[in-house]
Amino acid sequence: FLTRGYTQRVADVVGEGVFAEAHENMVMVRDIELYSLCEHHMLPFFGKAHIAYIPNGKIVGLSKLPRIVDMFARRLQVQERLTGEIAEAIAGVLAPHGVGVVVEAYHLCMMMRGVEKQNSKTITSALLGCFRDDARTRAEFLRLAVSSDG
Repeated sequence: FLTRGYTQRVADVVGEGVFAEAHENMVMVRDIELYSLCEHHMLPFFGKAHIAYIPNGKIVGLSKLPRIVDMFARRLQVQERLTGEIAEAIAGVLAPHGVGVVVEAYHLCMMMRGVEKQNSKTITSALLGCFRDDARTRAEFLRLAVSSDG
């Protein structure tokens, strides 16, 4: 179960969940919970992912984004690579104008051993296409990704 991501492929996870659509604005799914294993210490890390993309003629079923997160999280991982793999997978499936991914996670390898910091959160991002190249798009994404629900 904890490493089932090794037996999955993005094409299988997404399946028939890609649709032609002329929508041109940002699509975001926030607060996708994730659980993974640190490949260095074999201890869990957990948190949430925020994903956005700007379509280029195709959209993906909203449930497919959490499935992509789970596929890569269910492997021995480092958070930096996990974040990039999620972004690259979405870019590969949709060829959108851009993709943004932010992952916020707590690492038991930092909480239980070593520095023993209980409240340290690690935040990583991967920005592709217009999310990397356009400051306004990047700012909108990051503002939405970290905004509070109140």
